[in-house]
Amino acid sequence: MSSEVKIPPTIIVIFGVTGDLSHRFLLPALHQICLARQLPNAHKIIGVTRQNISFEDLIKISPSGSKAVEALNALKNNFELLTMDLTNSKDYEKLKNHLDNSCSSLGKNTQVIFHFAVPPKSSLDIIRFLGEAGLNTANIKLLLEKPFGIDLLSAEDVISQTAKHFGEEQIYRIDHYLAKEMAQNITVFLGSNALFRNVWDNRFIEKINIVATEKIGIEGRVAFYESTGALRDVVQSHLLQLAALTLMEPCSDNFSLSEIADRRLKALQGINQPDLSRVVRGQYEGYKQEAGRPESTRETFVSLVLTSHDLRWEAVPVQLTTGKSLDKKLTEISVYFKKTQESQTNMLRLRIQPKEGIEFDLWVKEPGYDRRLQKLPLSFAYEQHFDKLPEAYEQVLVDAMRGSKNIFASSEEVLTTWRILQPLLDHWQSQSNDLRIYKPGSSAQEVEKLA
Repeated sequence: MSSEVKIPPTIIVIFGVTGDLSHRFLLPALHQICLARQLPNAHKIIGVTRQNISFEDLIKISPSGSKAVEALNALKNNFELLTMDLTNSKDYEKLKNHLDNSCSSLGKNTQVIFHFAVPPKSSLDIIRFLGEAGLNTANIKLLLEKPFGIDLLSAEDVISQTAKHFGEEQIYRIDHYLAKEMAQNITVFLGSNALFRNVWDNRFIEKINIVATEKIGIEGRVAFYESTGALRDVVQSHLLQLAALTLMEPCSDNFSLSEIADRRLKALQGINQPDLSRVVRGQYEGYKQEAGRPESTRETFVSLVLTSHDLRWEAVPVQLTTGKSLDKKLTEISVYFKKTQESQTNMLRLRIQPKEGIEFDLWVKEPGYDRRLQKLPLSFAYEQHFDKLPEAYEQVLVDAMRGSKNIFASSEEVLTTWRILQPLLDHWQSQSNDLRIYKPGSSAQEVEKLA
């Protein structure tokens, strides 16, 4: 869909408006969307909170230095707070009456978007209460945050329970990596540049590495990280989705956005389960003390190698690596092209963050009388050509309002990623002595080499 899609009158309901996610991402994103004139003239933002607080109180509890205060002041004319106990079914009748009145005041065809800025364990109950209260009509959409289950069985249960009350077309599962500008550009880059489109298979590509590393540790998120870990937090969602974008059949110049999700799913369905002998699991030194769990085997680093049974990618290893407390913050896709002699090297980097862009290594002759070669990058960086990139949550909210689902994970995508990883989760249940302890600030390569 293009930016010319007319957005109907919209009500955005934020469950958990006083929380960190709302203050750090949602409210600033809504502010930027408003500045870009992408919010419909007829709109309302309703912040749901258990506490009986005023608008001024909400501003006071905003984290120091956050952009939430500026956002709230800019949005206040169309912003209201609603006190509600999300565990009380009767309060959903109050919510329904409030929304019925708001929809009437905004006009015909008003859509309602519920964003779940709440702990994942609360989401299913809220979904059930919404359905039982009749807040599941065709004009209603759900914006759901990951994780979508913690394994295949739980993901199947979450999807099944949600489907009792809402259709798949109403459900928008957020993977904010898919909403990043460079991730979206992979489709255009591969589909619209003949140089790469025509060599994008195992005849020309030797291997693919996809990494997402961070310098920070868990930063106090003990309960969350102990229940997830690096595999569930990053590999199952972000890295497998980036792998799907890389492996999917490139789209033509003129394509429907629905093709992206379909081709992404097909690419995921082609991925084999990982070779358990090539999996590296690590934990940074000091994690146990930081988490207060001296016996914890929760991984903060994981690297695994996947292959695909798609004939286009047969025998091409795809390595996925993620970790916390490493030497740098980086998310990028590195594609290594085959060489006919040792001196050759052509590697393509698709950098998601930081400094989004594309880089391609080339050999050139150095100026002078001698034949000396030097490897130099041919590069494109967004910051050199564009003033500002929209944040991922801006794109998430705009696409949800437009009804465009290409950056959201479908139920089948979620289940397919869990099917790929479930054998590894089962293996880890019975294997706890393969955890490698690494020093904070190590590189991913150093962790992989540890005994």
